[in-house]
Amino acid sequence: MKVLGIAPCFDKATEYSYKWYEELMKKVKPKIKLKELKKEEATRKNFNQIVSTEAFDAIVFYDHGEKDGLVAQGGKEYILDTKNLSKVAAKVIYTMACLSAKKLGVDAYKKGIVYVGYIEVFAFTTYDEHLFCQAANSGFIAYAKGERNWKKIKQIMIEAFNKAIELADDPWTKIWLRWDRDALRVYDGESPKSYCPLRKVALKILGPEIGWKLTKTLVGGMFFYLVGFGITLHAIASELYYKGGYLEILSPQGEWIGLALNFVGFLLILRGVKRLLRK
Repeated sequence: MKVLGIAPCFDKATEYSYKWYEELMKKVKPKIKLKELKKEEATRKNFNQIVSTEAFDAIVFYDHGEKDGLVAQGGKEYILDTKNLSKVAAKVIYTMACLSAKKLGVDAYKKGIVYVGYIEVFAFTTYDEHLFCQAANSGFIAYAKGERNWKKIKQIMIEAFNKAIELADDPWTKIWLRWDRDALRVYDGESPKSYCPLRKVALKILGPEIGWKLTKTLVGGMFFYLVGFGITLHAIASELYYKGGYLEILSPQGEWIGLALNFVGFLLILRGVKRLLRK
């Protein structure tokens, strides 16, 4: 398994995330083929260059994160965001980074990438940092050992957090372990939640595999088509009713044939789109 490991280190918090990254790599190195971008090498330029020339089974990132991206060395740019996500040919992105599962993780999921991250700030106590390290690392250790069921991997991580909570004596450590556990997201051990009404309809009708791949333009186009179809249907029915009542509406009309063909065409287009999105 070919892995790209990324671990910036430029402030107090990243001293800990860097340490946890090193702990993780000690445990999985015998099972993976590793390339690394660490400290000063962990820049967007270097990342873009390496992912453009090599394909990786997984990318492991330990550092600061925001909802829009993963932060590069120095904290002034993203090493990975939606703009260069298309360059990533990896099957898995495994992060110990704040907030990134909120948006970047969803965008990765839409592209068929498994994404492990957190939707809130990853909090920890420095005096019990080893407990946070063990829980955060547990999922990738399981993956490196051969586990490929992401629901099981999430459960392994949840159990690791729960064990850490039991071992902790400090109340603040327990609070932040619960916080991190509840913020954990493992896409595709689960599907992202949508707060868009149109997206919710698409997910319900088409399922998460296709529903999340639909663009806003396509969803909006479908919505306006169906609304326009309904308005046209009502207008034609009203005009025919005034001409001859219900008998006129129910009799064969060119308008009905045209609308029927129009709707059949829409269904065929939708079927074609579904096939394309499954590829």
